[in-house]
Amino acid sequence: MRLFGCIVRPARLLVAISGGSDSAGLLLSLVKANPPGSGIVIDAVTVDHALRPESADEAVGVAAFCARLGIRHFTRRWEGEKPGTGISAASRDARYRLLMEVADEIDATAILTGHTLDDQAETVAMRSARDESDGNLGLTGMAQAVLLERRRWLLRPFLNTLRADIRTFLSESGEGWIDDPSNLNRHYERVRVRDRLAQLAGFDAEAVERAGARRTELSNAAADWLATHATIRQGVLARIAPSGLSGDPVTIRHALSTLAAVLGGREYLPGGESMDRVMAFIDGQRPGRITAGRVIFDLRRDGLYVVRENRGMMPLHVAPASMAVWDGRYRIVNGTQDEIIVGSTAPDRDEAIALFPDVPPAIAVRAATAMPRVDAAAPSISICPMLGPFDRFLPQFEVRLASVFAVLLGCDVFPRMPVKDCTRKS
Repeated sequence: MRLFGCIVRPARLLVAISGGSDSAGLLLSLVKANPPGSGIVIDAVTVDHALRPESADEAVGVAAFCARLGIRHFTRRWEGEKPGTGISAASRDARYRLLMEVADEIDATAILTGHTLDDQAETVAMRSARDESDGNLGLTGMAQAVLLERRRWLLRPFLNTLRADIRTFLSESGEGWIDDPSNLNRHYERVRVRDRLAQLAGFDAEAVERAGARRTELSNAAADWLATHATIRQGVLARIAPSGLSGDPVTIRHALSTLAAVLGGREYLPGGESMDRVMAFIDGQRPGRITAGRVIFDLRRDGLYVVRENRGMMPLHVAPASMAVWDGRYRIVNGTQDEIIVGSTAPDRDEAIALFPDVPPAIAVRAATAMPRVDAAAPSISICPMLGPFDRFLPQFEVRLASVFAVLLGCDVFPRMPVKDCTRKS
């Protein structure tokens, strides 16, 4: 009911349902809470990962469950050979890809998943085991809203709900669920963490909420700092005004680490030790250069310049009528009937100075070299900048920061969340 009070209507919600208790409980509760004429349409989709012989029959059973509820149901199967290692990550990528395909097909307002408070506890425990420092942004856990591929919002309305309560609800409603045997396989890290958490006193959900609020506050502060002090030219060269380098160091660190990931074409921010070196370098206030996260921080009297370092930018062959990503920084769409090759721009001092006027020549040449060059010209070839940390998964904590980068780089704006500000309370 809280979700329905926040959702922007009319809406078409696509519920991801495996048949497990969490997703079955989510769909059933949504159906029961959605009266006729509400302006909300509910559909459901099952992704068959084809990892177990019985998975196809389970998908058929889920389809029958949806039919009893009067819900339109789709099934998508993960076809092809499965990897020998990293199966969990590969399964997750395949699941999101197939969910997105259905969401695009029906133009869903949002995708809904049944992640619970139990899942949240496991996620935080796994991330804290890798890094217990206060600077570990992963300690905020999963966001209740995430933008996928810059196109579709995914919502997790059960993220503050215990699995035991969901199962009680299903049992009282006379419904069962499917137990996936992989949830008991201790080969997987999440299962081992789940067993360990079962022996502990409890999970501090309020601490995760506070961490999420702190992350949002830090991200918004970094967004304001960048909007005030940063410019980005030609999508490759950032300059931070000298006045911006004497502000709050925590805000500056987060802004610069995100800037490094964007300009370096990385999905993840530079590590803590790398950013320690960068901040010590800036605090020293001596002109010079330092490299971190595939970018060069070049401190001059007129400010701090940040640009992709001139190595590792390999040529990319893009097949006809296809899309590919070059250097993690640009999405190349080849709409021609011929293969094209994308590479870095050959340095030319005069052209570089013309592209980047009022910039020290050495920096201008470095920036020009970081720009993409295509060996053909046609209206059907497009080159669009990417935002590495945000393009695949944009959690609601970072929406404002991502939007500032979209403006600085001249990208398309991100679609707004289909819910009001009460999402975090749902």
